[in-house]
Amino acid sequence: MSIDLQSAVRPAEAPSVPLRQGPAQQAPRGIQWSRAGRAPVVAVHLLCLGIIVLGSRLAFLHNSTRLDEAQSLWQTDHSYGALLGTVAKDVHVPLYHVVLRTWRLAFGFDIETARLLSLVFLIASVPVLYLVARKCLSRPWALLTIVVFSCSPFMQWYGNEARMYSMLVLVTLVSQYFFLTVITTGRTSAWTGYAVSAVVGAYVHYFFFFVLLAQGLYLLAMSRRLPRAALVRMAGVALLVGAAFTPWFLYFRANGSASGTRPSFATPTSIDYSNVYSQFLFGFQSDAINTDLVSLWPILVLAALAGVRRGGKLDRALAYMIAAAFVPVLLAFLASHVVTPFFLSRYMIAALPAVLILVVRFLSGLTKPVARTLAVGLLAVTVIGTVVQAANPATPVEEDYRAAAQLAEGARPQDLVVLSSPFTIYPFEYYYDGAARVTTLPVWDRQGPIPAFDAAQLPQDVEALSQGRGCPEFRRTSVAVRCASGCDDLLILHGGADSSSDLGVERGAKLG
Repeated sequence: MSIDLQSAVRPAEAPSVPLRQGPAQQAPRGIQWSRAGRAPVVAVHLLCLGIIVLGSRLAFLHNSTRLDEAQSLWQTDHSYGALLGTVAKDVHVPLYHVVLRTWRLAFGFDIETARLLSLVFLIASVPVLYLVARKCLSRPWALLTIVVFSCSPFMQWYGNEARMYSMLVLVTLVSQYFFLTVITTGRTSAWTGYAVSAVVGAYVHYFFFFVLLAQGLYLLAMSRRLPRAALVRMAGVALLVGAAFTPWFLYFRANGSASGTRPSFATPTSIDYSNVYSQFLFGFQSDAINTDLVSLWPILVLAALAGVRRGGKLDRALAYMIAAAFVPVLLAFLASHVVTPFFLSRYMIAALPAVLILVVRFLSGLTKPVARTLAVGLLAVTVIGTVVQAANPATPVEEDYRAAAQLAEGARPQDLVVLSSPFTIYPFEYYYDGAARVTTLPVWDRQGPIPAFDAAQLPQDVEALSQGRGCPEFRRTSVAVRCASGCDDLLILHGGADSSSDLGVERGAKLG
C-alpha cells in the first residue's frame, strides 16, 4: 500500500457559496486554508534557523582556525587588486574572496566574523532548498528535507568555515530552481534568472561548471520532449557564461595557472566516490564508523529498489534531481583520472541538496507507517552524526592550531619553532605570540611555490637550521626521523650554549 502525500496536502476546492453580507464577512475557504498552510511552513523555517544557529554556537563557530580558513584570511587581508592577484595564483575563483573582504571591512577581521558570512549563506539556502524540493515533493516532505538539511553534519561543518562552500550550495540551489522552472514552464523570466545564476556560480567555484554540464546533458536527453527554443536558449546561456568567464581565465593563465600552489591529491578510487555520499549523509566520522557506514550501501540500494513503485512515472523534476545528485560527482571523478586529481568531498557539496531530496522522495513513496518511522530515523541519524562529528576527538578533519600555538609560546628566544609542513604556517601564526622564531621544514620563504618534501635534501635543510641553534647532532637525528615519517607536527627545537641539558624535541599538536 502506498500513499500520495501530494494529494494529502492539496486543499479541496471550496464550493461556490455566496458570502454573507455585512461587516463580519468571512474569507473564502481557499484563502483561509492558504493562510493556515503558510503557518507551518514559516514555523519550520524558523526551526531550521534555530537549529543552524544553535549548532554553530555550540559546536563549530569558535573552533580553531582551519588551514583553508587561514588562506582565506590571508588573501582577504590584501587590497582588492592584490586579492585578485593572489587568488589568480591559487586554484579558486574570486567572487567569494571579494565578498569576504567586503564583509570583513564592514564587520570585523576575526575568524568568527569571517565564518558568519558562510553561516548567512547556509541560512539563505534553506528557503531556496524548500522551493526546489517542492518541485518534486509535497509540502510535508519538503519541510522534512530542509530540517534534515539544517541538521546535516556536512552542512553544519562547511556552513561554519570561512570558505566558499556554503555559497556554492546557495548559488547551485538558485540555479536548480530556475532550471526546474525552465524545463516545466519555459518562462522567459526563469531563463533570465538561470542565466544570471550560471554566471555567478562560475565565479564561486570551478565545480559549478560540472553542475552546468549536468544540466546541459539533461536538457539534451530531454530534447525530444522540449521545444527547440529551449536548446537555443541553453546554448545562449553557455555562450554568456563563456564570455563572462573569459577575462578571469585569461588573467588566471597570465598568472601561471596556479602552477606553484596547486595541491597534490591522490587519484580517487571507488571508495573515495562512496565516501562522498557517506559524508553527505553522516558527516566526517572516524575510520571505524565510516567503514561500517559505507558497508551498508548495498543494503540501502536493495531497499531503494524494493520500494520503487511499479508503473511509477519519472517526472522531469525527479529525473533532474537524479542527474544533479550523481552526474556532477561522476564527472569530477572521471576528470580526476583523465586530467588531474582534485576529488574532494567538499568540492562536491553542490550535489548534497539533490541527494537529500532523493532520499526523502524515496521515503515518501513508502506506506504511511513505514515512511514516518524511517523519516524519524533519518532525522535521528543526521542529528547523531552532527553530535558525534563535533564531539569525537577522532574526527579526521579536526585541526587545532590554537593549541599548538599555545604550546609553542613556552619556547625561549634562543629556541626554534619548526612546522614540518610549510603551508601550516598561516593558521599557526594566526594564534602564535611567542618569543621564539618560527620557520618551516623544508624552509619556505613564502614568495615562491611551496617546496616539496625531499628526503635527499632533508639533511641539508636540517643542517642549515641547526647551525644557527647550536645543536647539530640533535637535528641530524630526531628531526630527520620525524619529518621523514610524513607527520604534520609542531616541533620545538631547544638550542643555545646553556641548554645542553634539555636538548630535544617537543611534539605538539598534530596540525593536519
